[in-house]
Amino acid sequence: MIEAGTLSDLEEYLSAEFKKIFAGRTFTNNLGHSVTLNTFVHSLPIKQGNDEEPEDADLPEPYIVAEITGGKRATPDDPHMASVAVIICVCDDNTARQGHKDVLDIIYHIITRFEKNPVLAGKFVLQYPLDWSLSDEDTYPYYYGGLLMNFEVAAIQKEDELA
Repeated sequence: MIEAGTLSDLEEYLSAEFKKIFAGRTFTNNLGHSVTLNTFVHSLPIKQGNDEEPEDADLPEPYIVAEITGGKRATPDDPHMASVAVIICVCDDNTARQGHKDVLDIIYHIITRFEKNPVLAGKFVLQYPLDWSLSDEDTYPYYYGGLLMNFEVAAIQKEDELA
């Protein structure tokens, strides 16, 4: 039996899971440095730091954002279904324009993790369909992609007034 978790827990657990999946992996940021993948909950933070001489910590990329975009519950007996958009951004200023390969690799590793075990933190269960895509806009040197994931969230049980 899956124990209940809140909707905001779902975003937090996903962000933590992404950190685990990509621990030890590095990607290039806008400064050309190899850095670990940043993970964010719901949106990017407001930009801080120096625009003229930014440091690695000032840049969000490369990153993954886990953002709940909505949900539904078909009947009172069904669990909630939460839709989560996963947004991925990498930077690759190489003129060969192969940054999409990093995005595809990130998507592949996320899919692989959840196909091996669809349960997240013992509280949420991945449901199909699982959609992914790459951006078709020219945003060089940034490359974007994403997944739309659906998770079953345990429903709140009605109180029994007769109990």
